[in-house]
Amino acid sequence: MIEKHDLTEEQIRRYYGWAEIDPDRAVIAGETGTWRIVYHAGKYGIDDGGVIKIAWRDVSDWQRPQFDDPAAPAYASVSTTGPTTLKAVFDRQRYIRPWRYCVTIDVFDDSLSEGDTITLILGDTSGGSPGSRAQTFCKDAFEFRVSVDWCGTWVYTEVPSPKVPIISGAPNKLIALGSSETTPGETTWIGVKAEDVWGNPCAEYRGTVKIDADGLNGLPETFVFQPEHRGVMRFENVTAPTTGIYRVRIQDENNGFEAECNPLICIETRKDAQPFWGDLHGQSEETVGTNPVSSYFRFAREKAWMDFAGHQGNDFQITEAIWNEIKHQANTQNTAGKFVAFVGWEWSGNTPSGGDHNVYYPGDDGPLHRSSHVLIEDKSDIETDCQHITDLYRALKGKDALLIPHVGGRYANLTWHDPNLETVVEVLSEWGEFEWFLKEALEKGYRVGFTCGSDDHKGRPGAAHPGSGAFGIYGGITCVYAKELTRESIWEAIKTRRCYGTSGQRILIDVTVGGQPMGSDLATNTPPEIAVTVWGTAPIEKVDILRGTEIIYTHPQTIPRHKTDIRIAWSGQRIRARNRLVRWDGEVTIDKGRIADARGFAFDSASEGIQSASDQSVTWTSVTTGDADGIILTLDAPPDATIKFGTPVLSQALKLTEIAKGPVVIDAGGIDMKVVFEQMPTGIGRDIAFTHTENQLYPSCHPYWVRVTQIDGGKAWVSPVYVKCEKEI
Repeated sequence: MIEKHDLTEEQIRRYYGWAEIDPDRAVIAGETGTWRIVYHAGKYGIDDGGVIKIAWRDVSDWQRPQFDDPAAPAYASVSTTGPTTLKAVFDRQRYIRPWRYCVTIDVFDDSLSEGDTITLILGDTSGGSPGSRAQTFCKDAFEFRVSVDWCGTWVYTEVPSPKVPIISGAPNKLIALGSSETTPGETTWIGVKAEDVWGNPCAEYRGTVKIDADGLNGLPETFVFQPEHRGVMRFENVTAPTTGIYRVRIQDENNGFEAECNPLICIETRKDAQPFWGDLHGQSEETVGTNPVSSYFRFAREKAWMDFAGHQGNDFQITEAIWNEIKHQANTQNTAGKFVAFVGWEWSGNTPSGGDHNVYYPGDDGPLHRSSHVLIEDKSDIETDCQHITDLYRALKGKDALLIPHVGGRYANLTWHDPNLETVVEVLSEWGEFEWFLKEALEKGYRVGFTCGSDDHKGRPGAAHPGSGAFGIYGGITCVYAKELTRESIWEAIKTRRCYGTSGQRILIDVTVGGQPMGSDLATNTPPEIAVTVWGTAPIEKVDILRGTEIIYTHPQTIPRHKTDIRIAWSGQRIRARNRLVRWDGEVTIDKGRIADARGFAFDSASEGIQSASDQSVTWTSVTTGDADGIILTLDAPPDATIKFGTPVLSQALKLTEIAKGPVVIDAGGIDMKVVFEQMPTGIGRDIAFTHTENQLYPSCHPYWVRVTQIDGGKAWVSPVYVKCEKEI
């Protein structure tokens, strides 16, 4: 229980105590170090049997402290100036959401007096530990929230607690992004930014960047970043002189960085719709995220260069004041033609009651029907709650609203579906890749399109790196084909399923079925022709066309491969629910010949990747949450050499002769968990176009959709065209 009172901060400090941190300075995101949090007892002291708690927000990926091994990473210790004995434990569920990461320190064998101190050392190096790794993403004021139960009554008082800013680290790479479509002479833009190793925009970047404009006008040949740029620069008034495909390249020679922009396609005249990119899913510190909602929308617009965004806070934390602030920021930052911000929230019911559904409105306002008031003190509007998803359907019936079922902390229960409200489902977020969810919706006969989002909790919508916590992968984004960049047009595009999602890359895709665009309903008497055009951000490995959940065609039909490069990729998730993460830390060895080179494949953050490599072995750390990670080995070995693969999940030995015959897929249980051994695909180019015609027209209604896979692991899922035999209508 948290004690509520009307005491001033000075009175709390005097009676209950206060805490400070050493060093009291800005923390560099992801740095390893030592921090001392010192609690000073107030006039009440702490009785024998009392407790103090030192908690931080559970979205944080600050390395979890451990009290058992002084030589291991993240070792922590506690001490006191008083005569008492202390016992400390760290756990995830020891305080109130969103402050659930908590060190609990029991005081016993005696009492503490006023002025006595308790010190928690995070990253105690006295026994050989390298220290503690700090949170990997930026925050204006990171707080260690300290509370004290001075009397042993399970009544806690929160005392003045230390706060420190977390700032970006040294530059690690460059990013170039831009719009996807333009016409000759029309002004567009190109963005360039530096990121640190954890994906934070590098505010201290001062590099000199050379720009190869690839024929575009309006870009400087060289640009020097200044302090006011804070590592991010967007160049406006860029034009393409003629039709074609443009890819801008940038280079920082001094730091050894280079990057290529997503493709910009210049067409002669605009069609009825053009592509816009956005992130519809995330939340800020008003609920369980990081930094305020005002910063959330600014980041999406100014640092991730999204065209549109939504903010989806957990409903059971949204007070009336927070709801008003979410609406105010969405409406204030929404600017037609420049940036679209939607008003919305997340209905966060438990899975048996319906599971996570994002709710959006096309205008400036809309009703808030929470799943519960569990963290809201004011219960005066509790009768407006919708405890079951069908209650929400009824409450929103006839209203202009959009619901997007998704897999978050709670996965949406597809037992229930409202086709008027739910026109799309979310396939991927930082929580993981959930193609099983997409397929379940199609198997149930739901006519839905596909989106991807980040579900970002770290203040980085649209550029959501996973860090090193519960999130497994880089966040997704959605491309919509809309008439213009307005709320009305983006809304119409999503409601009519003219959209697709990617795993974060701006892969541009155009798909028609029977001449109709993605999301359409097609009535025909002839087998449909599926036409696919892809402009990739990396060489394309393959494109699958599916009817329902069945692959009916793969382009190319024979995938070209490197003969001396072997890719071993592992993927999947343990369960559907929150603790779905699978840890694949492991090793590969070869018994003959040597490993000439080893490279990582699709690792998602700096906490993953190859740890060691020699002529005979490679080790790595890796987690998956539905996605794939892996390694690529260049071998100098005879055909009868044996590769041995070992992880806590699965062990397997294979000869190179077996892998040369074709991909070897080993099932590993769980949800789509598997390991694939294969010769590395070479890719078929970044820009491809092909058609495929069905050999017959199947009875009833069938969704035809496309999945794109790049050799870097990037993916896209294109909303289906629903084809029905006209004679059956």
